[in-house]
Amino acid sequence: MQKFVMDSAVILNNFNFSFSENEVYFTTNEILVEIIDLRSRQLVETGLKQGKIKIKEPSKKSLFVAKKAAKELNIFHKLSPADFSILALALEIKLPLLSDDYQIQKVCLKLELDFEPVFREKIKE
Repeated sequence: MQKFVMDSAVILNNFNFSFSENEVYFTTNEILVEIIDLRSRQLVETGLKQGKIKIKEPSKKSLFVAKKAAKELNIFHKLSPADFSILALALEIKLPLLSDDYQIQKVCLKLELDFEPVFREKIKE
């Protein structure tokens, strides 16, 4: 079974998205708040009912580490509380993070976290 930490882009940017039998996605409440259109909301509700989406909140310690890395990269102001929540969650549960956000990817590189883009190209540095 493959497991990932999911940014909202997984559902919002992928109109052909469907849940695979062998995948589970972890995310935070802050990310789910970003998903407001009807199609995406229905997908989330289905994923939650099927156990394909699991909601988990990161610890304060993991949030601190993620925020510290963003400050060191001088991009703290470009990230939202939702962004920090999934960075911290990926750090804490040590799963690849799915996100198209380049700022999130930069922090992943800094923290040596595995990440994959949804549609955009993966950053190298």
